[in-house]
Amino acid sequence: MRNWISALTLGVSLGSAHAATLDQPQARALAQEAYVFAYATVEHDKVLSAIAAKLPFNRLYSEPRLFGPQDDKVVSPNNDTFYSRALLDLRGEPQVLDVPAVQGSYYSFQLVDMRTDNLDYIGTRATGNQAGRYLIVGPDWQGDLPKGFSGMVRSPSRLVFLLGRTEVKGETDRKDAANVLTGYALRPLSGVQGGSTPQALPALQLPLYQDTRHGPAQALFSTFNALAPLHQWTAREQEQLARFAAIGIQPGAPFEPPAALREAIAQGAEAGREQVRAASSRLSVEQQGWFRSPTNVGKFGNDDLTRAAVAWRYIYANDAVEAVYPMALHDVQGQVLDGRNAYRLHFPADQLPPVDAFWSLTLYDGRTQLLAANPIQRYSLGDRSPDLRYDPDGGLTLILQPNAPVVAQQANWLPTPEGPFNLLLRLYLPMAAALDGRYRLPTIARVEP
Repeated sequence: MRNWISALTLGVSLGSAHAATLDQPQARALAQEAYVFAYATVEHDKVLSAIAAKLPFNRLYSEPRLFGPQDDKVVSPNNDTFYSRALLDLRGEPQVLDVPAVQGSYYSFQLVDMRTDNLDYIGTRATGNQAGRYLIVGPDWQGDLPKGFSGMVRSPSRLVFLLGRTEVKGETDRKDAANVLTGYALRPLSGVQGGSTPQALPALQLPLYQDTRHGPAQALFSTFNALAPLHQWTAREQEQLARFAAIGIQPGAPFEPPAALREAIAQGAEAGREQVRAASSRLSVEQQGWFRSPTNVGKFGNDDLTRAAVAWRYIYANDAVEAVYPMALHDVQGQVLDGRNAYRLHFPADQLPPVDAFWSLTLYDGRTQLLAANPIQRYSLGDRSPDLRYDPDGGLTLILQPNAPVVAQQANWLPTPEGPFNLLLRLYLPMAAALDGRYRLPTIARVEP
């Protein structure tokens, strides 16, 4: 790893020689491009550093509770599953994930690299519900899959975020779902095979997360420089990094912008942040208030703006085949959803979400993208919600408003906060109609309270 970092640093340092040839507009444009390129990796650090502060690397932590408003480390968290999480430090040796047989319920382990791309999945869709043992390796490990393993996941990152989701079907299912969590196990390869333990490496130190939405935008570059050596960049990405070196972006080095270009770089970073923020509100073409999930979520390739916009709005979104996330910011008339108003969200009888697992509608505060506190502690509704009242024709109407409706309608009520809010309709294991656009999303109409 040390030789690779040295080679990359040398390559980008050569690019810094061109700093003297940049004029102010060029430096501003380059900083804006670099901000979009780096944003997702740095926003990823919010979770990485928070977990690392409380949990050792290569330790799986499963929590038998559903997230609420107090959980502020991940934007747009779900309220459907128990979460499991671990930070896999793959510099020294691979890690091994064991999973039990999980019958009758959905589960998945999503593996996220430093660019916030999803690697291969482990779970109901990808590997089945039988018990299995999976090897997770970084870019520096060479070898073949040992006998007795069900599969192998290769990562271009030396640090991988392992995010597990285990379905909770309702209050009565919490105990069974919690039992599933006890069957997950994470161990180093040497601990499984009984061989010698690799020589210990220096402790991995992650930079302290700095709020990407407030404060000087160029602070993002310091965090990015610290994180960049943990990823094996593609040839194209290394070319970009070589250009960014002219404004002080160099993996493993302090961020030190050229003095003569400092103001232009700061302005470019601010423009980059505004570009990401704006893009997060138009991730696809709006249809009656809804934005469908971009088709390349989780596998962004060279589309850094979508990568950044997704990180801003709902980081760690699954691949579409695992789950899709239509998002609503407006009602059917194009007006911003606002908790001062009352709305009715209607699914026609033949247009309930087409899924092979389950679906839910979750409401978030429009300013923070976090779950909005409310007196009845209800943050989502879906096909597992108890006592939902369906329309006489088999359709479903959900009530979105700040005050409780009449008793007969309260099972269908999702309380709204003061001010703007937005909605995510999650479809886990979506059917073909949800993937190819044939599924018609529900209407959201403002009504008199």
